[in-house]
Amino acid sequence: LYWYTVEYGLIQEAGQPLKAFGAGLMSSFAELQFAIESKDAHHVPFDLETVMRTSYEIDKFQRAYFVLSSFDVLRDAFQNVADMAAIIGRYKG
Repeated sequence: LYWYTVEYGLIQEAGQPLKAFGAGLMSSFAELQFAIESKDAHHVPFDLETVMRTSYEIDKFQRAYFVLSSFDVLRDAFQNVADMAAIIGRYKG
């Protein structure tokens, strides 16, 4: 979740252009330009389960960029992961 949001997150709120907010994108002009402008960049609507099942590249441009519809969606996703971790922790401990 962290990789595809905090590091390589994109957002497109209703009626707004596609924007980057991930630190990894903001620190690499080449990848930022690719992620926002290239027709070869694979933009995927954000879905928590899909994000959690998607591997990532640490030394190449990403194969997919997940696009949030709002920051509320991101907040809810992090809360869902925290809730799952708490439940798992109760069963392990």
